[in-house]
Amino acid sequence: MNEFLNRITAQREVINIINQEKKLSFPLVGLSLKSIERWKKENSISDDSEISKIINLIASKLFFLANKSQEQITGEYKLLSKNVSELINHLKNNITNWL
Repeated sequence: MNEFLNRITAQREVINIINQEKKLSFPLVGLSLKSIERWKKENSISDDSEISKIINLIASKLFFLANKSQEQITGEYKLLSKNVSELINHLKNNITNWL
């Protein structure tokens, strides 16, 4: 259960970081592929932009962790979780430069 809560917390953190940015007219409502695509379209954000790349990377890693959560927690799972945290910090520190 703790792994699930950690993933939800990470998703909320990403969404909050993005939605605090005043330059964006349309909020990010989730980290599903469709939500991200709509957010990019509504805010005229290119697929090649750094912000787009990092959000997609975080979303894919969280999706992977969700599928791994049914298995025993391994070193790989812990390493990937740490990597997600580092990506979120990178997003937090660079979002104003990317928009």
